[in-house]
Amino acid sequence: MPAPAVPRPRGALLQLLEYQLLVARAFWRSFIIVGVLSPLLYVLALGIGLGKVVNRHGTDTLGVPYLQFVAPAFLVAAAIQVAANESTFPVMAGFKWMRTFHGMAATSLTPRQICDGQLAWCALRVLSNALLYLLIVVALGGAHRWEFVWTVPAATLTAMAFAAPVTALAAIVESEGNTFNMLFRFVVVPMFLFSGTFYPISTLPRWGQLLAYVTPQWHGTELARGAALGGLSPAAAIGHVAYLLVWLVVGVGLARWRFRVRLTK
Repeated sequence: MPAPAVPRPRGALLQLLEYQLLVARAFWRSFIIVGVLSPLLYVLALGIGLGKVVNRHGTDTLGVPYLQFVAPAFLVAAAIQVAANESTFPVMAGFKWMRTFHGMAATSLTPRQICDGQLAWCALRVLSNALLYLLIVVALGGAHRWEFVWTVPAATLTAMAFAAPVTALAAIVESEGNTFNMLFRFVVVPMFLFSGTFYPISTLPRWGQLLAYVTPQWHGTELARGAALGGLSPAAAIGHVAYLLVWLVVGVGLARWRFRVRLTK
């Protein structure tokens, strides 16, 4: 009896995205609520509320009102948080708790296709959340030029550059433990606080600036802020994109490798 044909990559990707969308139907309300409330509260509390305090002391240092300064950075930070959520416990669940990845591997789908489908779903979640964030920021006056729309692809690229290696990590974890808690506490949260989200990193000591340069979030924030406010040179934009692409390519390669190892044991 001939072996079942392996689906073409595009067909397999669509099948896996369809599966994720069917699963997500049970949670679509929470997706919308979180996707709307989270950016709304951040922009109102920190962009507008804290912004009034910052603006009262002048905007000479930033050059623009505080809301316009932090809005593109918030969009990037939110994208990374969504990507971190989608690439940690859901991936582990697919291997350990629900074993959906093993069920998929029992079909004609390959580990690489399963991995790519998981990453594509993560990218779709990030993109949809970034679009919601964009609409809220525009509605609250955080964007003053049409180029602000480029913050969405910048945020999506940044989030996936982070999500791909985290997915590889999640494919290694065999037990719950504290791996993901440590990731959120010592990587995600510090990146949010010290990657130029709330203030220019030039105010940090030199060692803090060097750490910020290593993180994908700083590069994504610079890209998004450059699109939103202008002033980013083409050479700098290319450098930021290239750095993020290196993270993404290496991360995808590691994730595919770990999926193959885990699903062919």
